[in-house]
Order: sequence, then structure tokens, then C-alpha cells
Amino acid sequence: MSIQQQLKDLFGSQEAVLELVQLESGELALRNADSEKAPLMTIQFNDEVKALLGDQTGLIAQNMVQAALLGLLEKQMNQIDAEIVDEQPKYLS
Repeated sequence: MSIQQQLKDLFGSQEAVLELVQLESGELALRNADSEKAPLMTIQFNDEVKALLGDQTGLIAQNMVQAALLGLLEKQMNQIDAEIVDEQPKYLS
């Protein structure tokens, strides 16, 4: 299965709206805004880290999510590049 199909299956569409919310447990959760499914991921900081981050906790979690999404995009681009390189040429000179 291609990474594009995997992402579509994960997010429900190719143009998903994701939201980062705080759950009742205090965890931060990334979820598809249009879905009732379980969160795609959760982030939990221990009390010491929460105290250290203070009101920046949400921003740090957002940066972590952005880094993960950029990693997924990079993986997707690398796979596309690999597929292009692996194609047999139509004409040999």
C-alpha cells in the first residue's frame, strides 16, 4: 500500500483538518476534526516538565506535532523519489 493511501486511510481524506486539544486527563491529543475516532496521537508531559514549560506547554506540543507531520511528508517525498528512480527507462540510448 502506498504512503499516500496509508495517510488517506489514517486521516479520512487527503485534506484533513487536524486539531490539537486537551483531554480531561490533561493529555494533549491530535485528532481529525471531522472524526469521532480515537486520537491519532497523544502527548503527555509529567508534572516536572509541565512546571518547566508553564504556559508554553501547548506550543511545545504543537511544535512536536509539526515535526512529526514534516517527517511524514519527507518520508512520502523520499518514497516518491525512489519510485521515480526505480522506473525502467522507456528508451535506452
